[in-house]
Amino acid sequence: MTEPVDEYATQQVKEFEGKKLKNCSKEGFELEETDEEKKQFEEEKQAFEGLCKLIKDVLGDKVEKVVVSNRIIDSPCVLVTGE
Repeated sequence: MTEPVDEYATQQVKEFEGKKLKNCSKEGFELEETDEEKKQFEEEKQAFEGLCKLIKDVLGDKVEKVVVSNRIIDSPCVLVTGE
């Protein structure tokens, strides 16, 4: 979905063929994970806690919060909007 009207359409059409549509650029987007993946993510989250705090301190009021996410793979960061 790459057209500007797609965001409006997904706000109106909440479900398609039994699948819920969700905007991945908004806060609260989660992928299904196994227990092992959840455990690994929690370990990574703890490992990067200091870096997240440093980035938040540097950016200050320009960002609301800085968190570790499993949303992206090839990019160092992503900006998301509130839900």
